[in-house]
This record gives sequence, structure tokens and C-alpha cells, in this order.
Amino acid sequence: MTPLASPKENLQAVLARKRLTQINDYGVVTDRLDYQEIDQVFPIYPEQQLFLDELDRERIKGANALEIGLGSGVLSIGVARAGAAQVTALEINPRAKNTAGFNIVMNGLEDRIRIIDGDPEEVLRPVAGQTFDFVFSNPPFEPTPPDQAFFYHSAAGPFGLDFIDNIFNGLADILAPDGRFQLVTAAPGDDEGPFMLAELARKHLDGSIRIVSSRASLDYYEALDWLPAKGLFTVEQTEHLKGLARDAGIKRSYLCVMHYQKGGSGMEMTWSDRTYPSPEVPLDEASAGQGEGR
Repeated sequence: MTPLASPKENLQAVLARKRLTQINDYGVVTDRLDYQEIDQVFPIYPEQQLFLDELDRERIKGANALEIGLGSGVLSIGVARAGAAQVTALEINPRAKNTAGFNIVMNGLEDRIRIIDGDPEEVLRPVAGQTFDFVFSNPPFEPTPPDQAFFYHSAAGPFGLDFIDNIFNGLADILAPDGRFQLVTAAPGDDEGPFMLAELARKHLDGSIRIVSSRASLDYYEALDWLPAKGLFTVEQTEHLKGLARDAGIKRSYLCVMHYQKGGSGMEMTWSDRTYPSPEVPLDEASAGQGEGR
């Protein structure tokens, strides 16, 4: 009879088949990139570091916070560690909820972060009637052909903005009167910056908006080319997305954070004074100067 593995041996076996990444002074477990199912729990990339660097910790202290799209839990953990009193996190992917729960317990925050089921059709329905001091998200942002199945963490319509559009549409209802919102994403734009995100924010949001972009932008069309190269979409689907982008005047994809304050006014677009690696390479590999793109 084969002896049963000890709990410590089981934990070591779990970590051996996962990816463990340190960001700032804490760690999170995700799937590895070779796990290619639709419910992949995405590894940690420079976008999460940019989000954490942009947190205003003085304003977060004691906040009742909401994350839209939990994933691995990396941002909810960061926000709780920055001082939020309570974080509610929405997620539709059962695999991500399991993984995030592990990470939350591993970081000693199981009493301050609660995970609830998200709604793929009405993003904010699970928290309807509630308000939050701080709302944040690292939403799906990959350009995706119509009716194409894709990773839960990535599918976001032809310009990668559909999920953000849904958030913006209902954000006023869930933010407290002096509430704040922070978003990190990769957004399409021209040589001057992510103009499509700015236009979408102006359309929906009445308040103060500040968009901070990393200078490590990508050629939008080169970024699309990796989709058929990895067997995710067909060449024809990718060419369709490129045609839509050309018609819209898109040239580049910008890693950026958007800050919004309800009740303020004005729009500012600026550049981060920090240097970030390519958004296409996982954070731990970028730090080591190696690795391949998503």
C-alpha cells in the first residue's frame, strides 16, 4: 500500500505545478503559461505592478473596497495590505476563485477579503444597491473577434474595451459620493496616448479623470499578430481586427492606469515617471531579463 503524502508534501506538489511570483513584498500563485484552458488564472505581469505603484494609500486606509474581476487575487491582496478595511471581490471563473482563496489565506487576509460570484452579463448586478469608497479593476482587455471563445481573463471585444464600457456604465451607482475608482489596462491609442480610453471615460463619467501611461507601449498590429501565431484566432479574424483598428486611427497599445474621483472635474493624460518592462512578458521573467510574451 502506497503511503499517503503529508500535507507539507501535498503543498510542495501544488507549488511545483503552479507559478509563484513575488510582487512587492508578498507572493501569489497562478497558473503557468502552458495551461491554455479558458479558465486560466493569469500570471503576474507589469500591469499589476503599475497598479500597485499608483495606489494612494492615504485615501485607501479604512476604505470599503470592491474589485471587479479578482483573478489570482493579487490586486485585492495589495489593496487590503495598503489599508482597506474590507475588500469585496467579484469573479466568474471558479478556478480563479479557488486560486485567489489560496493566495488570500497564504497572505493572512481571509478575514478582510470576501469573494462573491460575478455576473458575466451584468457586471455590477451582484453588488446592486451597495456603495463603495474605492472600486478597482484589472479587466479583460485583449481585442477579441465577435462570438469568439477566449480566456475569461482576456476577452473584451474588438478594441479590448467592452468590459470597461460595462463598468463605466454603472460605476456612478456603486461609488460613494466621494468615492474613487482605479483601473489598470492596456488601451488602444495613437502616437499621443490611449485616446479611446479617454473618450470612453468622457462619455460615461462625470468627475475628475487622470490617465497615467507607461512609455513601454506596443505596436498595436504587432501585438495582434501573436494571436494567430499561438493558434488562438485565425489569420482572417486577426486581419478583421486590424481593419477596425486602422479605421479608428489606432497605432499603439498603452499600459495605463486611470484614476477617477466622483464629484471632481477635468481630464488629465500624463506619463508615469517609472520605467516598466514590456507588458508582454511576465513580471518575474521581465525582472530576470528573459521570457516570452503572453
